[in-house]
This record gives sequence, C-alpha cells and structure tokens, in this order.
Amino acid sequence: MMSARDLATMVALLTTAGGLLLGLRFVQQKFRLAPEVARKLFHIGGGALGLTLPWLFDDFLPVLILGFVVGGLFLAIRMLPVLREGVGQVFLAVQRQSIGEFGFLASFCLLFWLSHGDKLLYTIPIMMVALADALAALVGQTYGKFQLRMTGDRKSIEGAITFFLIAFFCVHIPVLLWGETGRLESLLIALNVGAMVMLAEAAAWWGLDNFIIPIWGYILLKSLLLAGSVELVGDFTFLVSLAAFMYYWRSRATLGDDALAGAVLWGFVVWSVGGLPWTIAPLLQFATYATLTVRTPLDQVRNLPFPVVLANIAASIPWLLAFRQTGDIELFIPFAACFGANLAIIALTRVKFAYPQMSMRNAVATGVSTGMIIVVPSMLAVYRLHVMTLIGAAATLVAISIAAVLFYLIQPRLTEMPIDSGRWLRQALVTAACSLIAFSVELGLLWTLHQNLAR
Repeated sequence: MMSARDLATMVALLTTAGGLLLGLRFVQQKFRLAPEVARKLFHIGGGALGLTLPWLFDDFLPVLILGFVVGGLFLAIRMLPVLREGVGQVFLAVQRQSIGEFGFLASFCLLFWLSHGDKLLYTIPIMMVALADALAALVGQTYGKFQLRMTGDRKSIEGAITFFLIAFFCVHIPVLLWGETGRLESLLIALNVGAMVMLAEAAAWWGLDNFIIPIWGYILLKSLLLAGSVELVGDFTFLVSLAAFMYYWRSRATLGDDALAGAVLWGFVVWSVGGLPWTIAPLLQFATYATLTVRTPLDQVRNLPFPVVLANIAASIPWLLAFRQTGDIELFIPFAACFGANLAIIALTRVKFAYPQMSMRNAVATGVSTGMIIVVPSMLAVYRLHVMTLIGAAATLVAISIAAVLFYLIQPRLTEMPIDSGRWLRQALVTAACSLIAFSVELGLLWTLHQNLAR
C-alpha cells in the first residue's frame, strides 16, 4: 500500500516534470532553441528528477505507477496533434526516429528495481545517460568534424570522446568517494565502464541508448566493483586490443562504425563470460567472412549497421547465458555452431551472387566447408585433443549442413545477394535452429558413447 506521503511526492514529481516541459517549450519558442538543444535539456532535467527516486521512495510500486503515468503522457503527446505540435516539440522536433523518452523512463523503473536501494548502483548509470549522452550529442552536433561511418543517426568522434570523458568522471568520483574502493581500482573501473558504455552508445539505434547505457552500465558496475586491480587491467587490455584489431581490420569488413562498436562490445561480453577460448569463434567469423569468401561489390560499401551484427550474434546469446549460469562446457558446441552457420550462410550467399548458375549442392558444399573453418580451431581451443572435439565437429557439421540447405531454400532472390532486414531475420532464425540441431546431435552422440562405454 502506498502512503499519503508517497502520493504527495508523486504529484510533486509529476508537477515538476510538467513544469519542466512547459518551461522548455516557452524557452524554445522565445529564444528559438535548436531542436537538439531543447531535447537534450529535457533529457538532463528528466535525468535530474530521476536521480531523486531512491531518496524519495522506499518501495518499487510508486516508481512503477509513475512510470506508467508518464509513459501514458508521452504516448498522448505523440498521438494527439495539439500536444505533439505544442509541448511535444521539445523532444519530437528532431528529424530522426527515436523512442528515447520511453527507453529513459524504462531505465528509471528497471534500475530502481534492480538496485534494491543501493544508491551508488542506481545513480551512476542515470548520471551517465543524463549527462554523458546529452552533452556528447551537443558537442558532436556543434563541433563534430570527424563523422562515424554509419547509417541513421549522425555521430562523431568528438562526441564519442566527450561521452567517454564525462562517463569516466560520473563513475570515478562517486566510486572513489562513496564506497571503500581504492584509488587505483576506482580509476580502472571508470576506464572500463566509460569505454564500454561509449561503445554501447555508438552502437545503439532509435534512441535505445537511453535504455541500453544505464542498464549496461549497471551490469558492468556491479561486476567490476568486485574485481581486483589485476583483473581490471586484464579486462581493459583486452578491450583496447580488441578495439584496435577491429579498427585495423575494418577496411576488410563491410560494417559501419556503429556495427564495429557493437561487435567489440559483444567480444568483451564473450571474453568476460567464457574467457579467451570462447572469443575465437566470433573473432574468426569477423576476420574471415569478407576475406575467405567470394569478393562482391558489397565489400566496397562498408556501412552495414549494428542490427546486422545483432542478427549474427542473437542465436548465440542464450547459449552464452546458459553457460554463465551452469558452467556446462558442453554448451560451447551449439554456441560455436552459430558462428559456423553464419559464415556458411554468408559464403553461400556470396558464391551464388558471383556464380548464379552454380548448383545447390556445390553452393551448399562451399558454404559448409567455409563455416567449418571456424568450428575446428574453436573446438581445439576449448576441448583440446579430447573426444569432445570430435563430437563437436561432427555435431556442428550436421547442423551447419542442414542450416545451409534450409537457408538456400527459404531465402528469395539469393542470386542478388540481398541485405534487407528479411534476409538478416531469416539468417538469425536459421542459425538459431542450427544451434539447437547441433546440441541435439551432441547429446545423441554423448548418449551413444556413454552406452558403449557402459557395456
């Protein structure tokens, strides 16, 4: 049950938020503020209001109700012309598609619930998204000369550097002053978190950075606060090394800078969960998909966006999470099968574009043999010279073969090498099916081996 104090506080917050919106609309009209400036001022003001929640409420229910009420108001502003053309211009006047206000609101509610009253874990992620994201956008728009290579949102290197610097201090100062973390550790934590949320911001689309940055920042902060200086140095060294490799190799890839940032971030996640051996499969796919396959005109484009990376890693995420929970090393086989299937499908698509008359059998064989280039060294890295290496190779060979045939049959206009959203969705679904097949074959082979040994 909510108290009268909670109700009064909720009314006060809603009134203040409404006053902020009306005040910014007045200033926007009076002084002809640029749309991005008005939006980011609302962003900062909303973040400041959100920062007060752990001090004002002890229970999650009032925060959740506030979230639904404000979300309903945002929806009404978008749908009702009188509101959309009035106060809605504070955050809707920018000429790009964005659902950032809903992401920001969702992050308040989820962080309040996740942090369980830990004000440090709540306030740092909110400060990063309220200050670093807003000021980076303003700096990038005003001073950005070196644009990142990406479609959709316009982002710059100057903006990214600004984001990192502000995020660094948003982490370093509270961690150093609030808790019992040492000076060196607080610096290293700030370096790691600042760099990684900067990559998340570069990769995010449609305003989703307002949700991704605080949630990803919370996850990182909660994990890194428990780490020692040696582990923190190792994490940062790997992150910098991976980013340097991606930057060096980007001339051989077809990805935009937002996709490269997302790929680096994913590589770090795999490293932190499975260690270096688990990173070999995704790294090999990135390093070989445009070098060991047939060259195409697409290789000169180099602007595929982050959703393409997401389509390539989506099927592997559940297996990585399952390994994090269980520690079962057998889960690596379906994980590796995802990347083998991705490379097989990419090779298959490219060879059919280059040689439209090639038969299905030869095209599938080309794709499968290319995909297995990822699987074998990955299995050796994890299992070494063990029977599991043979079981993994056999299971993934069967699964990748089925995946290549299935994609060949369901993908229309294969000879035109499509790169539309439908193609990436089909590839993600086929890869997911491939991983399930690999896991099923693996279990069958292990059961057969166990039965034979039991005799």
